[in-house]
Amino acid sequence: MKEIPYTHKISPKMKAIIVIISLVLIGVIIGFVVSTIGLGFIREVLQTLNIQPTDAQERRFTTLYTASIVINCIDATLLVGILFLYIDSYRKTKSSFLMGLTFFIGVLLSRSILSLVTIQSLFTEYIHLLPSLANAISTTGIGSFSFLLNVFEIIAISILLYLSME
Repeated sequence: MKEIPYTHKISPKMKAIIVIISLVLIGVIIGFVVSTIGLGFIREVLQTLNIQPTDAQERRFTTLYTASIVINCIDATLLVGILFLYIDSYRKTKSSFLMGLTFFIGVLLSRSILSLVTIQSLFTEYIHLLPSLANAISTTGIGSFSFLLNVFEIIAISILLYLSME
């Protein structure tokens, strides 16, 4: 009998890698959309306060802001992936350990979403309150350290997702 091509199952390791890459790409796309919208609001605030940053300041600020939002969105999409995986496993096994992991991931996901909201509101509120801060934000490396911490968190969540899918 002739075998039909592509009827073999994908190995769990390859499936985990594909899911992680897909979630990262979805996070990048969502992050760029959210950062584009957020930058529009921030630019409006700067215009109403009549603050004109230099091109270099605007590029640096835009890059840091966009990177921060994209990293947080990647973090959130990976957490959503793990959350669905744990909820599915819990439905099958009714394990209290998986219920605890589900709540743990839910808290981390809430932190990621609140972080996105906080980034936007902090930038716009501080610019309203202290127009001189707009220049400081665009010239210094504010947020570089938290950016690095979020990258390590993404690596850790990717490892957890990979191991959970095996």
